[in-house]
Amino acid sequence: MLNLLLFQQIAKLFILIFLGWAIVRAGILKSEDSKTLSMILLYIITPCVCISGFQVERTAENSQMVELALLSALVMNGLCILLGALAARLFHLDVVEEASIQYPNAGNLIIPLVSFIFGSEWVMYVTVYAMIQTILDWTHARILISGKRKISLRDLICNVNILAIMLGLFLFIFQLRLPTVIGSAFSMAGDTIGPVAMLIIGMLMAGIDMQRLRSYRQIWKPVLLRLIVLPVFLVCVAKYSGLAALAPHGETLIIISLLSAVAPSASIVTQFSQMFGRDALYASLINTVTMLLCIITMPLMITLFQM
Repeated sequence: MLNLLLFQQIAKLFILIFLGWAIVRAGILKSEDSKTLSMILLYIITPCVCISGFQVERTAENSQMVELALLSALVMNGLCILLGALAARLFHLDVVEEASIQYPNAGNLIIPLVSFIFGSEWVMYVTVYAMIQTILDWTHARILISGKRKISLRDLICNVNILAIMLGLFLFIFQLRLPTVIGSAFSMAGDTIGPVAMLIIGMLMAGIDMQRLRSYRQIWKPVLLRLIVLPVFLVCVAKYSGLAALAPHGETLIIISLLSAVAPSASIVTQFSQMFGRDALYASLINTVTMLLCIITMPLMITLFQM
């Protein structure tokens, strides 16, 4: 039942991707216009989600659930990095391919899916996963793609999403509530994360010449590893590790972490590739292809987990 519901929700998001693609192909907007939406998503919508997601009553039960969400996020992210590095050595992959395998799109895609399927009260546990991955994005992923073993603490500390998550955690721990008007405004902004993120993806897809895929004959390797090989291993770990027994509603929490870990490749790989002179077009193509195929692979992995 869950896998069918997941398929339906991903299909709805794909309709929004199509609308973003169509508005560019019709000549109404340009693919580059998505940059404005991306800035709104990054600096307004996502922080609002991170803060409002933690505006819930703290109980012994949900505190224990946050701890399990944190533990599973650490396990899943650690395995993604280790297995991605191993795959890069075995299959002779470059850093763009390696990072595309290691880092999933755990925020913009998974937050609306979890909200639609489980309810807004579960978004808090997605943001815990997103917090761990964001830290890794700006440390390990940045070092890998740039080739420079230098961590920018300023960029990490001043990252707007990290700040928003830390503020949300602070408010949750000390049970501080935002004023009703501000809280409602943040919630309204957060509700748009799914549609806006999917429109951006569609607009970017419209600007990609898919014929260029022919010049990237090795693209099947990172796509297969990102969507099938690595997820199957993670499903086995999630199913047989016993993590689900460590907290109330543990199975749902593990499913949320699993959804985050088996998502398509992260768009930040493309952004870092642009910043550091890597093949940004290739990174964008991997992101696009994995996004198109995830409508099949993500429900499949949840089905495997529940068997």
